[in-house]
Amino acid sequence: MAMNGKMKKGCAIGCGVVTLVLFVIIGSVAFFVRDMSTDYKAVKKSEEALLAAHGGLLEYNPPSGGIPSAERLQVFLRVRRDQAEWRQNVALAFDEFLVQKEASDTGGFKHFLGLLRSTTQMAPSLASFWSSRNAALMEHEMGPGEYSYIYCLAYFSYLSYDPGDGAQDSELDFGKNSRAGIQVDTHGEMTETERRDAAWRHVHDLMLPMLQAVDRTNSSDDWLRELDLEIAVMDESPLHYPWRNGAPRLLSDAFRPFRRELEQQYNVAVNPVELIFEFSTSEE
Repeated sequence: MAMNGKMKKGCAIGCGVVTLVLFVIIGSVAFFVRDMSTDYKAVKKSEEALLAAHGGLLEYNPPSGGIPSAERLQVFLRVRRDQAEWRQNVALAFDEFLVQKEASDTGGFKHFLGLLRSTTQMAPSLASFWSSRNAALMEHEMGPGEYSYIYCLAYFSYLSYDPGDGAQDSELDFGKNSRAGIQVDTHGEMTETERRDAAWRHVHDLMLPMLQAVDRTNSSDDWLRELDLEIAVMDESPLHYPWRNGAPRLLSDAFRPFRRELEQQYNVAVNPVELIFEFSTSEE
């Protein structure tokens, strides 16, 4: 018996939904904030205002000598305090995704739907996180370049945290780390080491031109030798981020008074999305 128009339409919609669910769960799916039109417009608007006021990542010129002042580190920490609640929200969204992903591996359509729900909740959490971060930076008059510069020196050079924190232990592929999107690696296409290397490479590519642009006025010879040595090593290795093997004394001295709060304001799970600024680079 031939199907009538309504039945055909219902089948088409139903088949489409099933296809969409399977595509989301089985394929390597990208979650782009730009597809969340309202939330993404808020991210875009806040970042455009931030860039207009302070310029993009690669427009930032570090202070003389390259070591942030105590005053700027205090501003950085004020931004971090304002972000504490939003970081926690993102961490919870990531945790829920990983729980649902593990459950879905046991099979069952119910678990598939749980995974789908957790992934669709992730994008608005990230959009709110980025919008609030941009607003905090505007309020405290700090641009994305300075924020990223201090973040890398504080957490990866001084405290020796791994830039791959949060990325290498999950099934989320953060790719170049410079676009507002997350790739779900459901087939294990990227290994833990590859995810870590992608994060290391991102920090290397971000920090090398900044260190090369450091104003050397009134800098000690000892510090300049440390700086030149690190730049030379980074020039040779695309996976070497600044002072991967330990920060020199002058850099450590600058950050030491703030160590406790820096540690308190770090979140391993959220680390991969901290330095994503959608419009601030021309990287493809």
